[in-house]
Amino acid sequence: MPYLVRENLSISNIADAADILQNGTVSITHILSVLSSASISFFSDWRNGLTIPSKEIKKLYAGDAADGGAKTALSPEKLLYSLEYAGNDLKIVRMAVPIRDTENEDLLDYLEVCIDFIDRSRKEGSVLVHCFAGVSRRY
Repeated sequence: MPYLVRENLSISNIADAADILQNGTVSITHILSVLSSASISFFSDWRNGLTIPSKEIKKLYAGDAADGGAKTALSPEKLLYSLEYAGNDLKIVRMAVPIRDTENEDLLDYLEVCIDFIDRSRKEGSVLVHCFAGVSRRY
């Protein structure tokens, strides 16, 4: 069950995100997936038989001019995020950020785009932010 952090913002794990994407069981309009892979196929790789329709909106790479000139240590060919319509009737906007769950991963390279997505999305509806297990990273 997603945990409400503040108005229109919840956090959870991949199981809850998959349920929302497949069944639309909660009034979530936007999902931020923070997983090692940005692909929606990550869900079906994780759970056999799970099919989640999606339609790509855009992909942004670290060196793209469209990123507003944000400074990043990432190489230009590194995917910063993928944006798509997903779920039942493609009603959910999903942003996927390919972050590995390791202590060496630099979260700061992704922080600004994630915060922007969350802020914009909370104005339009409700946001679910999820990783794989739904637990905080230890420092």
